[in-house]
Order: sequence, then structure tokens, then C-alpha cells
Amino acid sequence: MTKIIIFSILLISTFQIRSQEVSDTEEFVDNSISAQLQTKCFENLNQGNEILEKYPALKSVRFCSLLECMFLMAYKEEDIQIAAEKRLIGIATQLYREGNPVYLFSGMDSYRTQQEENLDLTDDNHLVYISYGDCVSPNFFHKSAEIVNKQTRLLINQNAAK
Repeated sequence: MTKIIIFSILLISTFQIRSQEVSDTEEFVDNSISAQLQTKCFENLNQGNEILEKYPALKSVRFCSLLECMFLMAYKEEDIQIAAEKRLIGIATQLYREGNPVYLFSGMDSYRTQQEENLDLTDDNHLVYISYGDCVSPNFFHKSAEIVNKQTRLLINQNAAK
């Protein structure tokens, strides 16, 4: 009798583990407006090209999206960071002109906050909130967010003054 109980428990455990494996391997695809804008490639970016040309390792990447340019800020070379800053400003400007100004932020529950804030894009200057990390994010992400948010605020304030 105990063998049957042990076998039953093992069998049930196996099914439960198997069902967890299937759900763990399912791919989550985020099609939200914030994810789309964070990865949107701006082919016409040419800010900093002269700097990036000096680095053969960087020639294979286009650095045409917010996310790519945020990672570009991770390089310790000051001229690469300057190129990344110029590109981030260019992207923030293009997004604003398209009617999709963005605000980058992080912190506890920032992804959930992003989802709530983006439910109504007609409020607060049509800002699209983009969470780039929860509790801990690298410093270069914070620098990138400051650059983008400063440019977005500047453009909103210029438009409000008209």
C-alpha cells in the first residue's frame, strides 16, 4: 500500500514539474507602446557617426533605438558617451515630433506603474512612460533617462510657451 502511495506522489509530482516546465519556457512578448518605442529604430540618426566610426567594434551595431543608445552610454570612453547622448537627444526629439514624447523611469513596481500610466495616452502631454528597470539599474541607464527626460521636458515646455 505504501508503495502505491509513494508511486502516486511521484507520478503527481512529475506531472506538476512537467506542467511548470512548459509554462516556464513560454515566451512573453511585450507589444505595449512603451516596448515598441524603446526598441523602435530611427534609421536617419547620424548624430555621433564621426565618433562611432573610430571604433571598429561599434560599426556592426546601428545604435538607432533608445535601448541600444542607452547601452552605448555604458562605454567608458567619453567620446562614445557624447555620441550616445547626441543620439538619445535626437531620438527623444523625433519621438516628440511624432506625438509620442517619452518619459523614462525606474524603481519598485515601475513596470506596473508604466502599464497604468500608459492606459490613457491623452493625459499629461501624451507622455509614454517607459520603465527601464525595477529596483536596481546600472548608472548608465539613469544617465540615459536624465538625457531623454530633459530633452522631452524642454520640448514640452517650448511648445507650451507658444
